Amino acid sequence: MELKVLGSSSSGNCYILDNGNEALIIEAGIRFMEVKKALDFQLRKVVGCLITHQHNDHAKYIKNMVDTGFYVLALPEVLTAKGVSGSRVRSLELGKGYKFGNFKVAPFAACHDVPCVGYLIDHPASGRILFLTDSCMCEYTFPGLNHILIECNYSDRKLIESINAGITLPIQRTRLLTSHMELETCKGILSANDISNVSNVVLLHLSKDNGDEPRFISEVQRATGKLVYIAKPGLTIQLDRL
Repeated sequence: MELKVLGSSSSGNCYILDNGNEALIIEAGIRFMEVKKALDFQLRKVVGCLITHQHNDHAKYIKNMVDTGFYVLALPEVLTAKGVSGSRVRSLELGKGYKFGNFKVAPFAACHDVPCVGYLIDHPASGRILFLTDSCMCEYTFPGLNHILIECNYSDRKLIESINAGITLPIQRTRLLTSHMELETCKGILSANDISNVSNVVLLHLSKDNGDEPRFISEVQRATGKLVYIAKPGLTIQLDRL
């Protein structure tokens, strides 16, 4: 299974899981033409699109997904906010599982400043993938993980440095505490889960002003002993089942 990162920041988020025969899109915050290019215009292999929440950097182009005929799964708040409906639009219910081709998808509640979910995704080619972004914490642990895609937006130390330097407004610290994941929280979630069978950890939604890419990679690698990547446009890695 190939993971393609088209965007992973406040400028826009989109990821594609593609095993060559079928593809699952996660988030719709990148221009649709870029999505089509990443798929080599093979749109027929797209089995679905998952959306986590209504903010534009994650859902701005959801209508393009719907109009193209993709199956789209999102919270009812997202569908209402973006004004989308149709026979292929699925209103997400927590506690319910979904199937898109050979992808099995289980949504769970995330902790953001609007209704938001994470996804547990299973596929025979990749095993079990945890996807969690735009969440200040996670109330759950997950058995049998093979790959983890998790937000690591900022570190409190770097955030304070940015505030003192006048780069970040002080009020942002209050918002981030209840909407995005801090480095220590990310490490805590990873340590709370059994990651013995995890091959890759991909850090999502890194803040340009309040993050520190080398430090985040180093600390998460040291904490987990796993291969660690920062999600950025153009990143392509294999998420294969061992």
